[in-house]
Amino acid sequence: MIGLICLGNPLHADDGFGTAVHQRLARRRWPAHVRLHDGGEGGVLDLLRQCRSAILVTSLAGHLGRPGQVLRLCESEVPSDPQGPLGAGTASILAAMRRLLTQPPHTEVLGAVALRQVPFSAGLTPLVAAAVETASAMLWRELGQSPPCSS
Repeated sequence: MIGLICLGNPLHADDGFGTAVHQRLARRRWPAHVRLHDGGEGGVLDLLRQCRSAILVTSLAGHLGRPGQVLRLCESEVPSDPQGPLGAGTASILAAMRRLLTQPPHTEVLGAVALRQVPFSAGLTPLVAAAVETASAMLWRELGQSPPCSS
């Protein structure tokens, strides 16, 4: 199974990117081998335990690129330090996965570079809001209409 796990907090400006992508993707019917999950509902490690691969969808730190730019990072590019450039949420999940799962899934991060991550400030900035459609279309093209990968 492929886990498509969307992370973020919509009450913290651009940190809500993953949540917005989840809302967009939840309108589609996904193949049986893809599990779309809202990371805000919990159970992320339980889902990762069942996956052979996973994509974490989240906002990215501003120093990784231009605001609104959609980037895909390999697991080797993602810091293991929970205080690394992806923010505590995503990096903490990856660190816990590496520590607690006997066979962690191949994991990538797909995200949009945030312009603003301000607590208690709802709404995405326009560049990050536009990236929701870009990321959603990428994921649908890759996973929504294709058979499961052999690796």
